[in-house]
Amino acid sequence: MTLGIDVSRLYPEMVKASRTDDMVMKKMIYLYLTNYAEQNQELAILAINTFLMDLKGNNQKIRGLALRSLCSLKFDGVAEYVQQAIDIGLTDPDPYVKKTAIIGCIKLFHMNKKQFKDNTTYLQQLYEMTSDHDALVVINAIEAINEITADKGGIEINRGLVISLLNRIREFNEWGQSIILDLCAKYKPDSQDEMFDIMNLLEDRFKHASSSVVLGAIKVFLFLTDHDQTLSKQ
Repeated sequence: MTLGIDVSRLYPEMVKASRTDDMVMKKMIYLYLTNYAEQNQELAILAINTFLMDLKGNNQKIRGLALRSLCSLKFDGVAEYVQQAIDIGLTDPDPYVKKTAIIGCIKLFHMNKKQFKDNTTYLQQLYEMTSDHDALVVINAIEAINEITADKGGIEINRGLVISLLNRIREFNEWGQSIILDLCAKYKPDSQDEMFDIMNLLEDRFKHASSSVVLGAIKVFLFLTDHDQTLSKQ
């Protein structure tokens, strides 16, 4: 396949071979199945059934791989199966599978934007995941919401979300912290006390090793003090 040779005729045999428990083999087989699915749409249904079965298995890595593979399929009529897989993935207890399902939501959104927006359940679930115990799930949920609601200005920012994220900011990697700081730079506190609370939570970010995090914190401080020249100078 990597040499440009058409091996699509082996699709039925590869569907059967996908029932292996060997992770390396399963990755290779899944790659083959997704690559040739568009040329074998009738047989691809068999592959989809395999993905859905693996999505209910005990191994979280295989569940995540099955979900990612199913979401990468591109042919007419696949959206309903992707939706079914995402429904399972979003309620999975494992963060890796859940994160993969969130990315799948973005793909489902681009398949049919109107239908996705009409189903408000997904957006509601993504908002709930902004308070998930896993930092990567939280950040991916925020990014997914931003992309899906880009026409409305992105995620709805409120006090509860900002304070929750800032209280946990040390749990996030550099990329995650930068995203959180970017959100905070768009939030206007209701009172001066709330403004000082946010500034206190961010003060130690000036000592962070990452320049992007430090600059993000500076951006928030400048935004918060923009209306007060005395504070801005300080």
